Amino acid sequence: MINESKVASMKHISRAILATVIAFVIITCIFATTAFAGLANEYNVIIDDNGNEYTITTDEKEPIEILNDANIVLGANDKLDISSFEESVGGKIIIDRLNTINIKSGDAITPYEVYANTVSEAFEEIGINVTDCTINFDINEQVVNGMVIEVELPNAVTINADGKSLNITTLNITVAEALANSGITLGEDDYTEPASDAIVKNGTIINVFRVETKTVDINETIDYKTVKKEDSSLAKGKVKVDVAGKDGEKLTTYKITYINGKESSRTAISNKVIKEAVDRVEIVGTKETAGSKGGYHTGQTIRGRYTHYCSCSICCGKNDGITASGIKIYNGMANPYYVACNWLPLGSIIEVDGVRYTVVDRGGKGLSKPGRIDIFTPEGHAACYQKGTGPCSIEIIRLGW
Repeated sequence: MINESKVASMKHISRAILATVIAFVIITCIFATTAFAGLANEYNVIIDDNGNEYTITTDEKEPIEILNDANIVLGANDKLDISSFEESVGGKIIIDRLNTINIKSGDAITPYEVYANTVSEAFEEIGINVTDCTINFDINEQVVNGMVIEVELPNAVTINADGKSLNITTLNITVAEALANSGITLGEDDYTEPASDAIVKNGTIINVFRVETKTVDINETIDYKTVKKEDSSLAKGKVKVDVAGKDGEKLTTYKITYINGKESSRTAISNKVIKEAVDRVEIVGTKETAGSKGGYHTGQTIRGRYTHYCSCSICCGKNDGITASGIKIYNGMANPYYVACNWLPLGSIIEVDGVRYTVVDRGGKGLSKPGRIDIFTPEGHAACYQKGTGPCSIEIIRLGW
């Protein structure tokens, strides 16, 4: 006999279990649906933070929220580039950080603010050609805020060599190294200014001097000498050529130094006489003859110079008008055609540019020079200035006492 109460109880329990199972299945389905829906909304985003890249998975749509999920904080002057980012699809978010780099050149340190990722990009941003510099970092190294980059900047150097001028940029090297880098070699005797071991600086001008030495044979003239011989049988003032002079010839060997093609010096190292010079021999008369005194003779012509004087105290230093010969002169008299000089005897008669004068007076030491005369001017002191001074031709007509 079946206990109906137990059967009814069992049916009740079965329905409860079934309901529970159904509820669990429903909850599980709802959870799974929700979870898969969440996973379906997630996507990958690449974040480039100043050159450092990494990928995150997110379901955020706004770039700032995505960065917040990634615990990335932007500075006040940092730049955000989302041109390669697409909401709910992915792409790349690029962050350009504003960093300060310090450029040290010598003892000077200059700060620069840059958005560059690498040292090379930073130099390009601030306008320095990194290929011309020596620096203490690899050019591909990441920029770090506050980094100090030591830079050895190039020098502008001019090289003048072989008729050409070459402009180069170089670092702190020697003159010799600068020439070698430019393909310029020095000969054994060549030299430079500055010296080859000097360190070049900005604005240095290097001059190359090419030194060449040659041995040259040159035919040269040997000048003849003039020998004078006195002859007491020949009238004084007369000269007779006894032997005509002839130049000789010699071959001289020189060592000649050229600097940049121009002769700098020459030294005679040997000479050989090819033909001896012949001396010119002159016979000089010393015999005093009539009409000859003190080395002067009648008929002799001398190139001279004249001035004028009168009988005033300014010209003569006295007022009596008495000349060295005793003849009295005075201003206003008829022209007596007198002259003063110290090199001819008193009483001598000379012809000055065709006008005859008599030597009656002496004067200062200036009148002792041969050809120097002072012409008496009876018209007075003003006339002396008017007639002035000048060259003249003097012929000795007669020698005085």
